[in-house]
Amino acid sequence: DRWCITHADLNCLRQEVWHAIQCGSIRPPEDGTDDFLDGHEQCGQIGPSIYTVNAQHIMPVTEQAGKMSWALMRHPDGLDCHLFISHAWQEGVFEFLSKVLHSWPRQARHAWCCMLANPQNLDIAALLQSPRSSPFAQAIRASTFVLAVPNRRSSIYTRLWCAYEAYEAHELGKFILVASAPDGGRLYSAVACTTLAGLAGMFVGITLKSWLHHGLVAIAFFCVMVVSACASSLLQDTNFRVAVNRIGSFSGSLLVICWRTIHGQQDLPGIAAYEPRLRQHLFFLAAAVFFGVMEVDRIRGESRKQEALHLRRGFEGSISQATCSQAEDAEKIRIAIGSRTHAVDHAIHVLLTAGMSTPTLRDMDRAGISIEGAGGAEVALPFLFLAVFHFLSLVQLVLDITFLHCVWQYWLWPGIPVGIRSLVILMIWWSPADERCFAFKMIAKVVSGYILIACPLLVYWEWNHDDITEQAAYT
Repeated sequence: DRWCITHADLNCLRQEVWHAIQCGSIRPPEDGTDDFLDGHEQCGQIGPSIYTVNAQHIMPVTEQAGKMSWALMRHPDGLDCHLFISHAWQEGVFEFLSKVLHSWPRQARHAWCCMLANPQNLDIAALLQSPRSSPFAQAIRASTFVLAVPNRRSSIYTRLWCAYEAYEAHELGKFILVASAPDGGRLYSAVACTTLAGLAGMFVGITLKSWLHHGLVAIAFFCVMVVSACASSLLQDTNFRVAVNRIGSFSGSLLVICWRTIHGQQDLPGIAAYEPRLRQHLFFLAAAVFFGVMEVDRIRGESRKQEALHLRRGFEGSISQATCSQAEDAEKIRIAIGSRTHAVDHAIHVLLTAGMSTPTLRDMDRAGISIEGAGGAEVALPFLFLAVFHFLSLVQLVLDITFLHCVWQYWLWPGIPVGIRSLVILMIWWSPADERCFAFKMIAKVVSGYILIACPLLVYWEWNHDDITEQAAYT
């Protein structure tokens, strides 16, 4: 269980394999089973299969080092195991490495991966006489997380050893996570386009600012912004969500310029009189940023769905259909799992449904609570509540204390939400991953209700403000 590697080791392996491909020491097998050079893009993103890399790189390198494993070659004293990597060997090495490196849990320092942990030049079969005492089982017992790595060919759970790993993880109450590929390029492009839409909104707002009735325009675009937020949250069509997110960013940025400040009934002295204007215009600036976060949520959601499809490919809903290349190993594994097949199937079902499988999520699913997407909550609405609203409340609190010099009861009211949000942030920060995602979903529902109540009131107040301003212009 100490035959582990680090995040940096996997980066090093990626460089080694790429260099070996360029030098020709890793090449497609003559039997045609892995023609990874068929398409330059596929070679760079997918790469040769783990079988090919093991035979042409890992085994030769470790044989020269004394036939130890690649992990022990890198760390002769061994490393404590925090993360167990479950994969099927048929994936491309670059596909595998990019997903693992991108999805590596921040709490984990070292990982156990069979292709790197086991001594590939020795008789591995001798280590697998009993599944319960195998290196796989020992590493899972020592780990905190199990990372399931999907691939484009078939579900890892059509492979019996991966099914056994799921069995051990379930029985030991481990967190099973799904690895996903990085989508940085798509994220940068989407955020850039949303930002350009926001800048265009500001330009239009500056153009309309001199118009007497720009308050009516502000009301109209406020409604457009709210409708865009609701549509992006509720609808699933990708192209439609892209469009409404850009419209929402445009509208929010326009309102930064055109919004007429709603003042309270109390006249504030000195610089404090600008506090409502500052808070309200900062809110609309944050609203424009909010739609950029919605784009991030959209892309990450699509990535999670894609990985779930890869995990489902060829999987018939039960590990009883999983196969093994060695009939003797298959018999031993089925005996070890015994009557727990249904429980393991349920753990995998939770993983496919929620994007994560933990004891808490498995209990919730048994209780009939919906866990759809619970392992990958969207963060846009929690961002609005925990970041934007929190910051605006802090601004109000600081200005009230600094400039109003009033009794403590007056600034107690803005202080209460600041304290509550601070407590929520701390609780979420220290919560396990599954509970954190569930909390985000609950916050999203609460914030949605708050917005549905607050937005009509803002429209009403802004409309009245526009009427008063128009009457003053004619007197």
